[in-house]
Amino acid sequence: MELARRLSEALSTGNEEEAVTLSRKLCRLSLPVCVSIGSQDHTQDSIRLVVGVEDAQSDAAIPITLLVSCGMTISQLKDEIDQKFGFPPALQRWVIGKRLACDHETLRSHGIRHDGDWAFLFLLSGRPPHLNKQPQQPEGEYRGHSGEDLAPLRLAFRPTPVVGPTKLRHARCLSQPGWECPRCTFINKPTRPGCQMCDEERPEDYQVPEGHKPVGDEALRIQNEKLVQQAERQINYLNLVQTDDQSLIPTTSETTCPICFSTLEPGEGVVLRECLHTFCRECLRGTILNCADAEVSCPEECEMKLVDREIKALLTAEEHERFLEQRLSVAESRLDHTFHCRTPNCRGWCIYEDEVNHFQCQLCSQLNCLLCKAIHKDMNCQEYQDDLRTRAEKDHAVQQTQLLLEGMLRSGKAMNCPQCDITIQKKDGCDWLRCSVCRTEICWVTKQARWGPNGRGDTSGGCHCGVNDLPCHPNCMNCH
Repeated sequence: MELARRLSEALSTGNEEEAVTLSRKLCRLSLPVCVSIGSQDHTQDSIRLVVGVEDAQSDAAIPITLLVSCGMTISQLKDEIDQKFGFPPALQRWVIGKRLACDHETLRSHGIRHDGDWAFLFLLSGRPPHLNKQPQQPEGEYRGHSGEDLAPLRLAFRPTPVVGPTKLRHARCLSQPGWECPRCTFINKPTRPGCQMCDEERPEDYQVPEGHKPVGDEALRIQNEKLVQQAERQINYLNLVQTDDQSLIPTTSETTCPICFSTLEPGEGVVLRECLHTFCRECLRGTILNCADAEVSCPEECEMKLVDREIKALLTAEEHERFLEQRLSVAESRLDHTFHCRTPNCRGWCIYEDEVNHFQCQLCSQLNCLLCKAIHKDMNCQEYQDDLRTRAEKDHAVQQTQLLLEGMLRSGKAMNCPQCDITIQKKDGCDWLRCSVCRTEICWVTKQARWGPNGRGDTSGGCHCGVNDLPCHPNCMNCH
């Protein structure tokens, strides 16, 4: 009959409203009906049960998740809790739907059928039998109240406070080594970094006992952690090798360029290798092209420098060639014992030693005299110097220029660079200037280098301006 089939489906699926409606319809027909429970049991249907764990000292229940089957009995559930967490079945009281569950009852009989269904586990305090002056109520009596509300039951299984170590965790501390979780009081293995029950971190002051040897699950966990750590290190090494093969390291997340404040999508920005600062490509390119030093500093004004392959990847071939020429020019001006080829527009130069008197330029093939600092082909040094003096005496323009420079030096309107001895002049502004040839920073008022031999920030030499908050000269007008 169709009504009987539909009633059977409603009962097997737990559809209470449909079952009541169909039962009423069958009742009106006054037909003989036989009801039998099928042998099929859905004990293999696994669900995730949320369990709130609480004891007499807890302020609130601690939630944990268990993988159970709907056909599991309360007795089996107690055994599983005992096996996983070490709480004996005699100290467990399960409350589902505001009713105390009996050992023979199943989770399905209490309406536990879906993932996320809740149950509550109350843990009784363990205490020695000789301290209990009142006879303990048999477990069967608790089960007899399965139909009562939760509120009176919770008062029923709270034991009378007694003096001494009555808590379960104290008894377990004596029987097994480990550390007690400050949150849920669970006793964890000595080497475990976090609580197995609630993931609380291990107390910082706890130390693993000397001579402790992990065995069983603890040793297996430590071995698995080492394998995971080794795998992570291997992955990190491969990522490092892959990154090192790239000329530019792209950004992996959305960021903002601190120079132009443009938003950079993942892959559009560049992460500098030395300092990990992030910029857009155009701002880095502009920084390189406008840099007057041999090394390009990070635009964030940190002490790190851009590496050569980053510079090459950001510039075009022509721009990179000009940058290398500029770098050579700056290096030449800052090094001692350098000589530039006297052939007009020739870029050749060398670093010479005291015993060397001639330099054969590899670019123009001209022979330069290092003593005379000139090219005097078909003449020796004496002949060249005599010829130079003769031409200077006859050249009125050369004489006038020499007299003008000497007058400016005497009056203080010009000075010789303390590094390369070229004549320089200050037009206006503060007392700081930089030699256009050797790039040395100069203090105009004291007519000497601003910093010591190690460059900017070195106060072992130079004018010592600002040392002990004192100016280098009473007339100093800020030489930086």
